[in-house]
Amino acid sequence: MLTAQQQLLLQAIEELNLDQVQRLLADGLDPNFIDAEKGPPVSIACDGLFQWWEKVCDAYQSEHPMSEQEKQDDLKVHLDILEALIQAKANLHLWDAEELYGPLWDAASAACAPVVQRLLDENVDPNSKDDEGLTILSSISDLFFDCEFDEIDWSQALAEEKETLQLLRSRGAKMSKELT
Repeated sequence: MLTAQQQLLLQAIEELNLDQVQRLLADGLDPNFIDAEKGPPVSIACDGLFQWWEKVCDAYQSEHPMSEQEKQDDLKVHLDILEALIQAKANLHLWDAEELYGPLWDAASAACAPVVQRLLDENVDPNSKDDEGLTILSSISDLFFDCEFDEIDWSQALAEEKETLQLLRSRGAKMSKELT
């Protein structure tokens, strides 16, 4: 059972209420707990990146892509919440309650290279595997392109997808078949 403070933190993360997140953490709330349904706070924060990614994709589909500045502006609160959790010593290696995906997978599946970069800078393992035994690189390549990383037709990729996958690769991420 979560405490009232823990529930408030999760709510603040979901609502992108940076001030509330910072206040709760400054008051000494330990961000290393797991909600039985949603997972740890850092996973909830990274899962929230899908809001940003959906907005980016919708803009592409409407043929009015967001400018780089608009993307950065919309992403800022997500990055600030993640940074607050990192500064509060959140365990970035915890996976969700079902242990299928972790924060790095969530950030990569939202094609969010800045968050992927930040997590990699904190030494999150880019070669952890999901419940199907796929590495993050293989899983995300399959999610985006229905193929393995080395088979991607980059001409079909959105800039964010390409940047995210190539960042993972440049930081040591392997395809599942490279680790077997």
